[in-house]
Amino acid sequence: MTTLKESLESFIAPVYSKTKRTADTYNTVSAYCAKGIEQKVEEYYQVENDQQWLREIRNDIDNYLRRHDKYCIEQRAGVNAHYYEVGHDEETDFEHLIPAAVKRELLLQKKITIEQAFNTPTVTLSRAKHKALHEAGWASKTPSLYYPFKRYECLGIQIRTYDELDIDQTNWTLDDHYNHFKHLVI
Repeated sequence: MTTLKESLESFIAPVYSKTKRTADTYNTVSAYCAKGIEQKVEEYYQVENDQQWLREIRNDIDNYLRRHDKYCIEQRAGVNAHYYEVGHDEETDFEHLIPAAVKRELLLQKKITIEQAFNTPTVTLSRAKHKALHEAGWASKTPSLYYPFKRYECLGIQIRTYDELDIDQTNWTLDDHYNHFKHLVI
């Protein structure tokens, strides 16, 4: 029988090749995350009387949603977020217009589809404005899910889509968002 020491001494760490980001790799990550979320949502409704198990499932769903957003939106060349703050001149944060925990709960309650969860609005927001948003009490909540930019009224900023469309933040709805970005297959 091999000892632990012998096993460790014979271990050779694998070297994995890097993959170039392409439409296929974005689709692979999206499909992988969608499958994981489907399984976790199904499991969520099978658990009875174990709050910690449910918490762990919610954590897993959050991880899949974050992985998708990071790889398929934030790190995607030419996109970085659905929207950006016009005129910022400092470091920015990747911000979920609908807070991530709310997005997960909408998904668990079957109010939105996985595809919609993967494409909820994201914004590159200056660090100063992101901090002001938190100070205004909007760190993890929003005054309107359907009119998502109401959350930014306290900031007094102009927002534009990544493909340079100025939007009317007061009247821009979640339907407008999904209709505008349906071409962006993420």
